[in-house]
Amino acid sequence: MLLAPVRVESPSDLPDDAREAEEVEARARSRIAELSQRPFDVESIALTGLFVLAVFYTIYFMRSILLPIVLALLLSYLLRPIVRGLAQIKIPLPVSAALLLIGFFGLIGYGISVLATPTAEWLQKAPAGFTELQRKLLPVKKSVAQVTQATGEIEKLASTNAQTFR
Repeated sequence: MLLAPVRVESPSDLPDDAREAEEVEARARSRIAELSQRPFDVESIALTGLFVLAVFYTIYFMRSILLPIVLALLLSYLLRPIVRGLAQIKIPLPVSAALLLIGFFGLIGYGISVLATPTAEWLQKAPAGFTELQRKLLPVKKSVAQVTQATGEIEKLASTNAQTFR
């Protein structure tokens, strides 16, 4: 079995992009090696932790402002390919965006109207369902009460036995 000869490229044979990538990789490796030789700075780690906590704290209290913005960005990214597709068939961007929003809100309205009747029926049946659930769980509740009572009696016996051995 013959193996094909392997041609090893010298750095001068590589294209400029590959040479630059190798240089960046070599600099990154030397920087990582340099950073790994330094001792850890506890103050820096603590400050970084406090900064992360402050960011989460800020996000938590700004959620009422940030949530609509994030949802708007997600909808923008979700619907942008459709708007671009409509722009390719010569529909202006504002018109296609308006059509998409009308369709989106129409779909949400239709979903709410379809789900309204079953939800109302479920809410009317809920009290009867809860009473039936209580009736079915009564044997389980009784057995749990018996186990709890037995546990209490065992604890009493154990405590009296511990007192007698003293």
